Amino acid sequence: MLAINDLLYQLHVTDQAITQLFEKRLGISLTRYELLQFLLESAPCSQIRLQEVLKIDQAALTRHFKILEESGYVTRTRNPQNQREILVDVTEFAKKQLVTSPPRHHLAVKAQIEQILTDEETHTFQNLLDKLVTGLETITIDKD
Repeated sequence: MLAINDLLYQLHVTDQAITQLFEKRLGISLTRYELLQFLLESAPCSQIRLQEVLKIDQAALTRHFKILEESGYVTRTRNPQNQREILVDVTEFAKKQLVTSPPRHHLAVKAQIEQILTDEETHTFQNLLDKLVTGLETITIDKD
């Protein structure tokens, strides 16, 4: 039987492979891609809402948005009803790149990724990851 640390290390290796695929071959980090996917469904959206839903700390989120803004994917504006709140929206350029006319190699990679696991395996994997995250969040450390 595999030790849990071996499984966790395999998750780490998998994360590295995913990071390399997205950043080096597709030109965008998985986190920024996920931010854009969420915004395509929920924009305009407050930065705080994105932080809560995607579980990204505020400083990292700001860095991601700065890169996305400089690349022309998002705009950030103050909420007219609450000047302390920042609203994030996707640009027409982002919609074109992600929805209406995505690059062919992006579509090819996405199709290949979707073929790795069956629907049943994907569902089981999602449940296991949810269980692992929930379990890790409940771990307490008592220092004597």
